[in-house]
Parts: sequence; C-alpha cells; structure tokens
Amino acid sequence: MSTKELIYQNAIELFSTHGYNNLGMRDLAKSVGIKASSIYNHYKSKEDILMDIAASLIKEMAAHVYPLFKRTDLSPRQFFTNVSIETNNFFEQPNIQRLTRLLMPLQFQIERLRQLIHLEFVQKPRGAYGYYFKSLMDKGLMRKDDPVLAAKMYHSFFVYHFYERFLDENPDGFLIRYELLFRNHINLFMDYFQIQD
Repeated sequence: MSTKELIYQNAIELFSTHGYNNLGMRDLAKSVGIKASSIYNHYKSKEDILMDIAASLIKEMAAHVYPLFKRTDLSPRQFFTNVSIETNNFFEQPNIQRLTRLLMPLQFQIERLRQLIHLEFVQKPRGAYGYYFKSLMDKGLMRKDDPVLAAKMYHSFFVYHFYERFLDENPDGFLIRYELLFRNHINLFMDYFQIQD
C-alpha cells in the first residue's frame, strides 16, 4: 500500500472515530509514520482527503446505483421497486454506511462536499426520474403532467427517509426496515399519476 493510500485509509478510520474537526494533518501524518510536512506531498489539505473519500463513495454509487436507472426491461412497478430496494441495500453495506456517516454531517460545513452531495444524491436521481417519467408520459403510460415536478414528488420521499436515518436512535438497517413503506409509496405514486404497469 502506498503512503497516499495509507493516509486515505487512516483518515477514514480517524475521522470516523475521533471526528473530522478534531484532527489535523499532523495527526494524520503521525498515524502513518511520516513527518507532518511530508503529508503535503500527497494531499494539499485535510479537506482534499475528505473529498477523495467522497469521490470513492460516488465511484461506488456509479458502479452499483446509477445502472439501476438504466433498466429498460422492467415494468414501471418493477423499475421503481428495483431502484428503491437495491439502493437501500447498497447504502446498508457496512463500508458504505461508514462513509455516509462520516460525510453527510460534514456537507453542512464544507461547500465542495455540499455541492457534490447535492449533485449526486439529489440532482442526478431527480433528473433520471424526470427523464423516465417523461418517457412514460410520451408513451401514454402515465398521466400527462410536469415530469420534473413528478420526479421531485417521487424522489423527495426517499431523500427524506435517507436523511431521517441519521437522526434515528437505531440507524443500522433503517433503510431496509421500512420496505413496506417504500412499496406503499410506489403504489400511491403510481395510483396518483395513473401509471400503467
């Protein structure tokens, strides 16, 4: 493992254990056995390390979540259910949980992180849903309406539930405990917009 990779791995461990704001570059350098000044050969700042950690989460999402939105072989109910259940399963993986628990609170103090999370967790999925709803409307499989507004209505439930997890006393398994609620949301949405299955 390279020094940069070791810094990255130790940063996840130390930030998760002690808190991002309670550690400095000197602490990270010490954890990997290098001089404090040497760490800057690998990362310019603590924020850059954090953004590297965020990039690894987005890379995992790109590999495991984003492809779910490209499934064209499923009926609408199957499509919604597959995206919902598989996304929840993804975020319940221990390594992904660890990253989200570290990153999500920090979005409110680090502008670059806020922008990245807004893009990846809100704008991209909402755009994908908007595109999907427009295609259903164009095919006469969904009541004609504003596809962007429909996407906001549909996706906001999942965003709310995802954020609620971080406020819950028992966050482990929070996303998959409510599978019936997710299925009921899908049914309610499909009924409201008269989506043909």
